[in-house]
Amino acid sequence: MRWELLVFLVAALFGAPAFAQPSAITLNADPAPIVEAEINGRPVRLEVDLRMTDNLILSDAAAQRLGVQRVPFMAIRVSVDGGASMRGRVARPRLVFGREDARALSGVFPVPVSTRADGVIGPGVLPYDVVTVVLGPETPGMRDIVWTLDDADMWRARTQLGGRDTMLLFDVANAASVFNMAAARAFDDAGLIHAAGELRETPLILGLRTNMQPVTTDLSVEGLGLGPAMARTQAPLLGALEEDAIVVEGRGEANPPELSLGREALAHCAFVRVERRTRRMTLRCA
Repeated sequence: MRWELLVFLVAALFGAPAFAQPSAITLNADPAPIVEAEINGRPVRLEVDLRMTDNLILSDAAAQRLGVQRVPFMAIRVSVDGGASMRGRVARPRLVFGREDARALSGVFPVPVSTRADGVIGPGVLPYDVVTVVLGPETPGMRDIVWTLDDADMWRARTQLGGRDTMLLFDVANAASVFNMAAARAFDDAGLIHAAGELRETPLILGLRTNMQPVTTDLSVEGLGLGPAMARTQAPLLGALEEDAIVVEGRGEANPPELSLGREALAHCAFVRVERRTRRMTLRCA
């Protein structure tokens, strides 16, 4: 999933939020984290999608109701593996959490963006030093899994999966873990994932759909099983042992291997937390 800014005539500056003092927020993933804020002085509820970065997305209807003005001559496009994409208009509303101003690259799209809230944001929008998303109760014997992020606004950790460098994301709103196309191809070739159902179109974001196939795997992340898993792929997986298969190599993958850990994989975890100043991400699990 990629965000692309198409600049036709002018550029707008979107700065990162500034922090006057240490601050923290705790959100519950039930089933998705929801935070209350104001847009242009009007109260809103925003769904936090941990797969996103420092973006805010609104529907046309919500933007009109909130008095959000579009930035002239600019557009934003969301695209997914396989070529599906949607273009919207860029906006720059005044976004406030409590007394903290926040800035976000904001897109307005001609489709509903959430069934739970007025809009959707990435965790990088939240103007707090420490952001905790509660996944479940703490139990004795839990351990902390810690990563250092490249960018505190992007909840993406580097990990080793099946001997391959892989970017790890979290999707607390959906049950299944998902391999992107690059990961699906690599792990299918290595015989580390196995088809477990038919290829089908599956919704991803903003009504965009992409082909996915259910898979089984023994892969784990820091000892965590992946639970039900899906592989994003344009064609049914071949498997490493398909001796009669004719393989045609095409253009290399645009995106690196990524795995989104779904809610079932996180079922025995208490929280995921990011400390912005140190870029430290902590996942506490049994």
